[in-house]
Parts: sequence; C-alpha cells; structure tokens
Amino acid sequence: MAVIFAPEPGVLGLYTIGVTSGSIAATLAALSPLFSFRWGSTTRLCVPDFISVGVSVNSVITTSVSMPIELVIARGFTASDSVGTAIDLTTNNNKYRTSFATSLVTDARISTTVLLTAGTRTLDAQAAAVIPCVTGTAIGNPLAMTTIYSRSSLFPIVLAQDEGLIIRNQSAGPATGTFTLHVQMRWFETVTELVII
Repeated sequence: MAVIFAPEPGVLGLYTIGVTSGSIAATLAALSPLFSFRWGSTTRLCVPDFISVGVSVNSVITTSVSMPIELVIARGFTASDSVGTAIDLTTNNNKYRTSFATSLVTDARISTTVLLTAGTRTLDAQAAAVIPCVTGTAIGNPLAMTTIYSRSSLFPIVLAQDEGLIIRNQSAGPATGTFTLHVQMRWFETVTELVII
C-alpha cells in the first residue's frame, strides 16, 4: 500500500538539485569557492535537509594530494557570487511536487572550468562540516558521493535573509590534472515562524 506523507506544518515546499561542475584545473588555491547557495527572502526561511558532494578526476594528476572539501556558512550575503553556471530554479524546476511554490532561492551556482567569484558575504571562521578527499593520480572517482551535511534532530541549519552556504576545497589542489565537483542538495522553504526539528 502506498503511503503519502503530508508536508510538515508551515512548509511551503521541498526542493532538490543535483549538479556537476565543469572540468576545473586541479591547481586551484586553497579555499576556492566551487558551489554557492544564497538565500535572500525577507519573509521566509530555508532549512537544508541534506547535502552530499563527490569528486571525479578527469585528467591524470601527477602527484596525489589531500584536498578536503568543506561546507561553510555565509552571513551578510548581500550580493551573489558570480561566474560559473547559475542553477535554474524558476517555474517548476526541482520541486518535489508541482503544486509547491516556485523556489525562493536568490542564487545558486557551481563552477564551470573557472572558480566562482565571491560576492558580498562574510564566511564563518571555521567550516560547518568537512569531508576528507585524497585526489589520487588516476582518472576516476576519489570521492564518491558522500553526505557532508544532514539535518540534525537537535537543531538544523536555518538560513534567514542574506545567508547562504559555500562549498570549497580546504587546501590547495595538485600541480596537474583536472577534476569535477558533484553536489546533491535538498532543502525546505518555510514560513518565518517555523523551525523544523
């Protein structure tokens, strides 16, 4: 028998994206922004449900390095990052159900072959989450899709106006080769009075 779950009270919609960057030169500096998610609504909240990331090596890396991937909370995010590929969340794109409202995400984007250019934002001094990644040297998948964040039963991350999330490499990349980043994210959009726990 099929079971249909009603949305939690106050939830305006549930949304998901699965995106892949372009082929990025592995020689990137530490703390290079690769994925950006900005929430600008003045009347609603965004509650990330889970975020997973993966890395694929596209061309041979001569010397393997440790390049952890981290998730950082951005505050005072008043101007979106630029360059890269903007993720289209207009109309019915990426809703779990057509009757949900169109997503209120202000901007979401992932790197193409170049890194994102930071907008106006202040990042927390430490990452909210990090997962290890050792690049290896061969073409392949040194980091399979791995959950970097999952909504806690104690209290979730809640994004209010001009807040957001950045995914970046914690340390510098190798001297040669290229790679792609994969990001899977799901989130709720809610009324301001609601905090989902």
